[in-house]
Amino acid sequence: MSRARKLGLFLEILSTMARDTRVSLKRRFRSPVNLSSKFLTEATNLVSLYPPDLKPGDPVRGENWLAGDYTLTGALVKVADTSPFEVPVANTKWVEALHGFDWLRHVCALQAPRGPRAAAFYIQDWIRRNPVRVKEAMRPHIIARRLMNWSAALPTIMPELERRDADKIRQALNQQSKFLSKCVDEENNGVQRLIGAFGLAHAGLAFSNDGKWVRLGMEIILRELRRQILADGGHVSRSPETLADILSHILALESGLSARAVQIPGSLVETRKRMQAMLGMVCHPDGGLALFNGATQRTASEIAPLLDRHSSKNVMSYAQRSGYQRLTCGKLCLLVDVGQARGGPGTETSHAAPLSLEMSHGQDRIIVNCGPNLVHGEKWHLASRGVAAHSAFGFDTDIEDPFIRSGLAARVLGHRLKPENWHVTCRRVEDATGVWLESGHEQFSASHGVRYHRRLFVDASGEDLRGEDLLMPASVKHEYRAARFHLRFHLHPQVTATLQAGGTSVLLVSRNGHGWQFRFAPQADLVLNIEESVYMGEAGIPQRCQQITIAGTLQPRETQIKWAMRYVGRIGRRR
Repeated sequence: MSRARKLGLFLEILSTMARDTRVSLKRRFRSPVNLSSKFLTEATNLVSLYPPDLKPGDPVRGENWLAGDYTLTGALVKVADTSPFEVPVANTKWVEALHGFDWLRHVCALQAPRGPRAAAFYIQDWIRRNPVRVKEAMRPHIIARRLMNWSAALPTIMPELERRDADKIRQALNQQSKFLSKCVDEENNGVQRLIGAFGLAHAGLAFSNDGKWVRLGMEIILRELRRQILADGGHVSRSPETLADILSHILALESGLSARAVQIPGSLVETRKRMQAMLGMVCHPDGGLALFNGATQRTASEIAPLLDRHSSKNVMSYAQRSGYQRLTCGKLCLLVDVGQARGGPGTETSHAAPLSLEMSHGQDRIIVNCGPNLVHGEKWHLASRGVAAHSAFGFDTDIEDPFIRSGLAARVLGHRLKPENWHVTCRRVEDATGVWLESGHEQFSASHGVRYHRRLFVDASGEDLRGEDLLMPASVKHEYRAARFHLRFHLHPQVTATLQAGGTSVLLVSRNGHGWQFRFAPQADLVLNIEESVYMGEAGIPQRCQQITIAGTLQPRETQIKWAMRYVGRIGRRR
């Protein structure tokens, strides 16, 4: 890291510490929320509630929750016959996720009256326990998530409530909204600050008709969207999941503004359209998200409502600012990460794997990235953000750590990407034969003295994918180091792999019976193998899968790896 960047990082640490101190003093002398105020507010108008269809629930996860599977971001928790608010889990992320109530939609998805009654019980149980002294429960963005999730659940649970219980819930919503209005802009994290503002604006529309809350929330929302949303519609974190989360709140806000006959700002509409275009680009044909930069897979039922107003005919093929390429030919879809390492705010969950890729064929995901480990602590989470957890090239040892992993900077700023320049380049050519993509980066120039180049070709039919990976000396300024490397292709759990032809090819069979043959050009030092891997695309929970690896040693002048994948039709059937 250069001196200028180290100095900038040091100054940011100081300013963040000063801000944290001011916020801590404010919170210390601020009165806590009074959930049992004697002054009841006007009943909530259900017309402007958070539209539940923007975040549909999963009945299976709802059943698991009622059975005591309280697994959330931060920890795997399974405790039967115990309220989740009684489970002593010493994990900040898990406690925040619990009090944010994002899980409530899965309970609401269960058939009536079981689901609505259970959802009503959890909300009433939270109010009865009155956890306003729990620090994690009263952070602004957690209050905002709780307000919006309760709001989305109200139409489902209201028929199951007596009037007195309904008034208690409405009053708790109003009192939390008042507290949020006093602290909405206190978060350092930009996404959390934005979520808090969405919650406040929604509260002003739904619970109080308070124009001040709406104006303050809208002011922060428009300011933060200008800071965080790139020109092509992507988020500064480059995470498809963060983009989807923010987009759902924008759509809910537009719905609330329309219900109250409030004019929607033109800049908000324009930003939303750009975000929808970007979200459509980073989705696979099955409708779920690609696993780049901390995203989990999500389902088509979760993503489709976010793209409802956006045309899916002309999907973007290249997002320059966000750093993604989409190659689509026939039924084949190839997504490639060609983004720079931005560093700085917004990269606390970003990954460090330039030129990683994912491939799908129709509704089948074939090649994937591992996704983020969200349940086994920070060490596992950091490991899942590294290059080895991606379908990409990487060295086995001596790689420079791309994250702020420890020390004062990590405690104050989080585990961000270091502000390094990988010099990622990309050139795309399309013609009648197919699509060519030439790219490269210098992530390994300082550690191993080489520049990495990759050429990809997808033929027009979408049945032939070819790749060439080339490593060449970076420059005389960088010391060349011979080292072992792996070129990895992680496979979706529903893909089975079998080594063939004496170890020179692999047969892949998808869940729908579609076959692909992976092969490479044999060389004396290169070894093709099938190894175990883990897939964490479903809620960040690891499950077993396989990976294709090509292992070798860096050669003195240049190292070249040629590989290809060809569609061989349905296995066991005539094509």
